[in-house]
Amino acid sequence: MTPVERRVAIVGGGPAGLSAAIELRRLGVRHVTLYEREQQVGGIPRHTNHLGFGIRDLHRVMSGPRYARTLAERAARAGVDLRRGAPVFSLDDVEADAVVLATGARERPRAARLVPGDRPAGIFTTGSLQQLAMAGQRVGTRAVIVGAEHVSFSAILTLHHVGCKAVAMVTPLPRHQSYGVLKLATATVRRVPVLTGVDIAEIVGRRRVEHVVLTDGRTVECDTIVFTGCWIPDNELARTSGLAMDPTIKGPSVDGTFRTSRDGVFAIGNLVHSVAAADRCALDGKSVAADVVRSLA
Repeated sequence: MTPVERRVAIVGGGPAGLSAAIELRRLGVRHVTLYEREQQVGGIPRHTNHLGFGIRDLHRVMSGPRYARTLAERAARAGVDLRRGAPVFSLDDVEADAVVLATGARERPRAARLVPGDRPAGIFTTGSLQQLAMAGQRVGTRAVIVGAEHVSFSAILTLHHVGCKAVAMVTPLPRHQSYGVLKLATATVRRVPVLTGVDIAEIVGRRRVEHVVLTDGRTVECDTIVFTGCWIPDNELARTSGLAMDPTIKGPSVDGTFRTSRDGVFAIGNLVHSVAAADRCALDGKSVAADVVRSLA
């Protein structure tokens, strides 16, 4: 059987997985199946309604939802078998000659960060905030954003979109971790103070968040808290499949061609990066396709 006649399965329908599928079909692989546990493909960009996507891979500046739609449409036109609402629990359940893991990463919620205090309503991650915003639902009036990464500054725009003012951004690190131009276009324009070297010591509120106490003793009145960033690879499938794991990244260990410790299994995107932008992950997908075809030969 020639490489193009073999079957390749991709687990994860974000930019990395979609781009890998599109490139595999372009290289002539006939049977490319993509499994996505959600009902729509596109990954995190589907919920991120601001510009900045598609620059390095598509050479265009697009909003997150448009970028996700574009990749999904290209995959469908390429003949990729897109299986939505199809989670994969074991690699042994996938009938394929090669598997590409592109399960991405997720934000750590409040519980995983061990933030003490009350447990009232009004506490979100960026992902849950974005989904509510896309549904047109209001979340509160005054928000504290925890974290100062790219996604944290994006949260300022999402909050503004639903009529909630970001009153502070806090990070225990000595400076923010995003681009200066993004900080200027969001926090500076919206007059959101970025408080560095400080974290949340306690959340206070009965039914709804009332205020937070910072580690330097200051109190910030708010009714909404958004925990952003602090990403961790979505590594359950890799771990339960017995792949060798990278203790630093907490994703599967890969070599220069994205091969994992298991023959025929590759891993790409934010499953193996500390956290990379969507278009960087998409480039992983394009690159791994040629490696997969070579391995099948």
